Amino acid sequence: MARTRQFDERQALVSAMLVFWEKGYEATSIQDLEQAMGLNRTSIYNAFGNKRAIFNRVMTCYKESVMSSLLAELDSTPNVREGVRRMLNGALNIHFDEDNPGGCLVVLSVLESEQHDAESRAAMQQTFQDLKSALQDRLSRAKKAGELSKDLNVGSTATTISTTMAGMMVMGKANFSKAALKKTINQVVSLLD
Repeated sequence: MARTRQFDERQALVSAMLVFWEKGYEATSIQDLEQAMGLNRTSIYNAFGNKRAIFNRVMTCYKESVMSSLLAELDSTPNVREGVRRMLNGALNIHFDEDNPGGCLVVLSVLESEQHDAESRAAMQQTFQDLKSALQDRLSRAKKAGELSKDLNVGSTATTISTTMAGMMVMGKANFSKAALKKTINQVVSLLD
């Protein structure tokens, strides 16, 4: 008879996510994951597979939790400018939240992309593409509704906003202040005027 798992798989992935987010892929050891997840090596391998498989599951977890909450902010208001502002401020708040390692797991992982396999790199690229697509969709709807200039290039504007979001996470890791980065948000939102 197969034994049932005695742990919360989602919580274990969230714990692993925080380790990869803080230390990066290369510096994260199986021992780090054992300690964070509260599981022994055998249980980790049986439930999740090797370190690479855990990381790939963590990327999905990050998209389903952190990224989806930021994208929800984008659509949380009928005004596109306020939606973009909320999304960018949400990213900034995550960075400065003491319960998080700071920065963005995807951005930090891209910066060490030579450590990742093709599947991991594709997942990271898809996360950025999903962000840009969500922005482009939201900007397109606002443009059709007359909320934005008919001359606005929604594709390049979506790229600019997503690039700014990623850049803010890097600058935050470089100890730029929250106040300075909020000014960046204001500047980017003004592009929609």
